[in-house]
Amino acid sequence: MKNYLVLNAGSSSLKFAVYAGDELDEILHGQIEGIGSKPVFAAERPDGGTHLREVPALFNNAGHAKALDVVLDWLCDNGNGPETLAGSGHRIVHGGDIYTSPVIVDDTVLANLNDLRSKAPLHLPFGISALRRMRELAPALPQVACFDTAFHSHQPEVESRLPIPRKFHEKGYHRYGFHGLNYEHVVAALPDLTGRPLPKRLLIAHLGSGASMVAVRDGIGVATTMGYSTADGLVMSTRSGALDPGVLIALMRDEGLGLNELEDLLYRQSGLLGLSGISGDMRDLLASDKPQARKAFEYYCYWAARHAGSLITALEGIDGLVFTAGIGENAAPVRAGIVNHLNWLDVAIENQRNVAGESEISPPGATCPVWIVKANEELAIAHHVRRMLKG
Repeated sequence: MKNYLVLNAGSSSLKFAVYAGDELDEILHGQIEGIGSKPVFAAERPDGGTHLREVPALFNNAGHAKALDVVLDWLCDNGNGPETLAGSGHRIVHGGDIYTSPVIVDDTVLANLNDLRSKAPLHLPFGISALRRMRELAPALPQVACFDTAFHSHQPEVESRLPIPRKFHEKGYHRYGFHGLNYEHVVAALPDLTGRPLPKRLLIAHLGSGASMVAVRDGIGVATTMGYSTADGLVMSTRSGALDPGVLIALMRDEGLGLNELEDLLYRQSGLLGLSGISGDMRDLLASDKPQARKAFEYYCYWAARHAGSLITALEGIDGLVFTAGIGENAAPVRAGIVNHLNWLDVAIENQRNVAGESEISPPGATCPVWIVKANEELAIAHHVRRMLKG
């Protein structure tokens, strides 16, 4: 049986993983981080050994296509070249209204994805770049595009509509939602983790550098915090989250901010970084004794709980809560801070279990169990690739 390669391109990183045959056992994984600055390649070999090195300086501005060359060279050196693969899967942030399920990529699909760049200009180009380069290097290998927006395509219109004239809605200006591939993974993995059926009304908090929450009813996403863009909803590392549009008008009118300056402000200077003036990394803020770091942490938890309350309204109650992604999995104070604002809903955690990072952190027999589930977008993609190529 041949293997499946999964590629997950972020704004400054390229993650990869190889899964063996129909069982989808992960046999190796790694990533290149710091693309465009000081890239570092880290990977685990099939024998359990590790590989870590800086990529030469000439690579700094070469982007994701060159990163993929480095990854494929390493895979070939470790016996996992293109000839060993049945197919390759790619995380694509935005499928627009065209793609609400995975698709095998051909020239038409690639052209359509190119046309969608404007919907996610800070994310989509990287996934497309890796996809295009993979097609060049292995033209006979099937490529499957998997979309972060697809999980949210079942939202009712009352959720997806924006309160602007319909002519704009018909042009694609509506709420999409993101992080869908990891939400798929959590929904699929949770029953195996708990030994219980999936809760009917489940709230999932994907808390990382980018962050969102989703309301899941009977396994289907029905509401989420991110909307038209990845800057909406929760406070994030350097992204603002939900913001009064009047502020944007005032910044343009009174402060003279242009389009590029406004985009930079909302995506790279705001969020935890803007609130604290110290860092956008939650680890730095939790380690700091400065009052502005504490205030940023408290703000983050309060507004996450505010958004959670909105999604619980969409669910008409809550039967389970999951924390996932970097902050959700590793920052016990953040989990506690958010849950403390939800105690009135009988959502609670045990401190000892929370600090230990156990898979279930709520008290035994809790009305609303609370879990930690490790993010795994790559495995969700691998499942899609296998299904697509098996017909």
